[in-house]
Amino acid sequence: MPTTPHIRHATVDDAAALASFAARAFADTYLGLDDPQEIADYCAEHFQPEVMAGVIRDPACATLLVWVGEQLAGYAILRDTPPPGCVTAPQPLQLWRLYLGQGFIGQGLGARLMAEVHEQARRRGARTLWLGVYDRNVRAVEFYGRFGFVQVGTSQFLFGGRYYADPIYAAAVKESP
Repeated sequence: MPTTPHIRHATVDDAAALASFAARAFADTYLGLDDPQEIADYCAEHFQPEVMAGVIRDPACATLLVWVGEQLAGYAILRDTPPPGCVTAPQPLQLWRLYLGQGFIGQGLGARLMAEVHEQARRRGARTLWLGVYDRNVRAVEFYGRFGFVQVGTSQFLFGGRYYADPIYAAAVKESP
């Protein structure tokens, strides 16, 4: 019998598992799109347990975990941070990260996680979600498009010692169902 997925807020006790999962999901996502050493360097800097614990503790962030049984299947992080100038819609909140493990893509977990992202955004008083996404990450661009995100501009993103012009997308926070 399949296990019902559940979504919950991360705690500091989840930091090590989240760091490991996030590094693997990031590497899997960008494998073949970027230099493997630059991917490894990015993961080593951004996905350490102490870094993830800091994010989990940060009151400006909401870190959501998707579990299928005892297995971490995905996560999302919302962050209250000033948006780039191209985000002009009211009360914006950043969808900073949203990833699923490779074995969980295509099972509806992304849609469930996105629904919870909207719920958390409403609770925080946001009316707009915004995010940056690498334009070569076609799967993500298509995913966000299915949820009403439209490109509103670009912003610089430092990766591998180079700046990229990442497209910035925004969408209205959905009303409660």
